[in-house]
Amino acid sequence: MKAKTIVSALILSFAAIGAAQAANSEPNNVPFQGVYGQASNSVSRTQVLGELQQARTAGLTGNADIDNTPFTAQADSGVRHAQIARGSDFGDSNNQPFQGA
Repeated sequence: MKAKTIVSALILSFAAIGAAQAANSEPNNVPFQGVYGQASNSVSRTQVLGELQQARTAGLTGNADIDNTPFTAQADSGVRHAQIARGSDFGDSNNQPFQGA
């Protein structure tokens, strides 16, 4: 008897979820028209580039790198690959795989 109650409760809850989702659908079924469906204020490319240059000189654009220093490599320390101690500074010194319980 308990299993029948649980099954019927699940079926009713899924039916309620489906009804709620169907009621929440968009009533206006017109696809998105995008920016091409709108009237445009036609400006030329040179006007846009001029406004961009004015904004850059005024400091209004935030896409420039503030710390614009070129990369400089560190000086060579003289330590070679073979001189580096293997496994003594990093990780577990007893590096054994897990053996189980």
